[in-house]
Amino acid sequence: MDVFLADDPAWPPRTLVSRISVAYPLKSDSVEGLILEAEQLQQRGIRYVCVRRQQVLFIGEHVIHDILADTQITVSCLGFAGGFTGSLGMSYEAATRDARRSIDLAADLGARSVVIVPGEQGLHTYRHAEKTIRLGLLDVAQYASQRNIRLLIPTDTVLSNSHDCFRPKKCPLSWLDGMGNPLIRPLIVVRGKSFACRLPAGWRESLAAGGSLRLCHRCERYEENAQLVARVLTFISRSSGMNGFDRLPSDT
Repeated sequence: MDVFLADDPAWPPRTLVSRISVAYPLKSDSVEGLILEAEQLQQRGIRYVCVRRQQVLFIGEHVIHDILADTQITVSCLGFAGGFTGSLGMSYEAATRDARRSIDLAADLGARSVVIVPGEQGLHTYRHAEKTIRLGLLDVAQYASQRNIRLLIPTDTVLSNSHDCFRPKKCPLSWLDGMGNPLIRPLIVVRGKSFACRLPAGWRESLAAGGSLRLCHRCERYEENAQLVARVLTFISRSSGMNGFDRLPSDT
């Protein structure tokens, strides 16, 4: 589940806290399942969802778009693409082409962002891996600017293996800011026990600048993740979303 700030230009300017939105991951891999799931999400007041590219393959791009549109649900994020260092089984050129295709698909679905997993250091030296990833992100970001799509870069693995996450020597948020491109934003992966979790220094500023928090205490445990989301939202509201703490207290 993703926490981010809504930035619909049709809405009047609002405070940071009032713009906080949550996107739920779609579970369905069939048309019938998606129709039922979309109706249930609408009844619960869910406005945004995250979609996997595999779901688009199984269900169909236009079908997903039309079903969600009927229930006034918007795709917030599409995942995933990347692997510039070859960790996902593609060459650098193939990975950048695939990332561009994912950007086109995200734009067609009306999404605001695409998750880009840059790939691990692997057999590369740290310096070469960092250079390769930096070039890949900046190359893809230039294309993303034509479609007004953000690139969300995970701060931790999102594919349940270590091969998708590059770990910079310095703070990953500072490392991404060093790219100097407003479309390259962090996907801050938040894990932790049900009663507390850590948020890195600078997460508020990253959220305000277009980044997202991804709550995945336990993959596929949607109810547990939903409880963690509720705690994070309460925490942000209590701290006015800007100043205060970097830890969720146990009594929240």
